Amino acid sequence: MKKILAAVCLLASFSATAEWVLVSENEYGTGLFVDPNIKKNANLRMFWHIQNLKQADSQGDMSYRGVWQYDCQESRQRNMQVAAYPGPMATGQKSEEAYQPSDWMPIGSDPSSQAMYKYICSL
Repeated sequence: MKKILAAVCLLASFSATAEWVLVSENEYGTGLFVDPNIKKNANLRMFWHIQNLKQADSQGDMSYRGVWQYDCQESRQRNMQVAAYPGPMATGQKSEEAYQPSDWMPIGSDPSSQAMYKYICSL
């Protein structure tokens, strides 16, 4: 219970209004945006991000907003929370959300994942 409360407090400490920075856009027009108010603790980084799709996916969602955590020393990441939205840049009524942190996984080798990793871990 204490861990859950601590995680909620940490996530609530992020800025409610973000000035999103475009970090990467792939050949399909999917953009990865970051709120520059990144929380740093040694090699760990925690930050809000938006994945903005050019067209709605098969579930009708056009964007996903959530909190990621990066371990810059170990080159790994995990999702702390994520929510799907029917509009661009996390607009509209949330269609679904998850607050359960994922397992740690390696940073992807695709150009968008590498661009995000380089941006976040250079700060």
